[in-house]
Amino acid sequence: MVEWLTANWQEIADIVAKVIAAAAAISAITPSRSDNEMVSKILGFLNLLGLNVLKARNADDS
Repeated sequence: MVEWLTANWQEIADIVAKVIAAAAAISAITPSRSDNEMVSKILGFLNLLGLNVLKARNADDS
């Protein structure tokens, strides 16, 4: 499993970036708050996967 992840990390990062971009685009063009909450949960999960926890923050976090 580790070998597969290290061999394919660029493709994995590309897919994750595209998922985030698609979710952000959907959130931006739809007027409801429920989809914004879902995008926030997805981004939180991805931050957890990226070990972006405790005091680590994204550039757009307040």
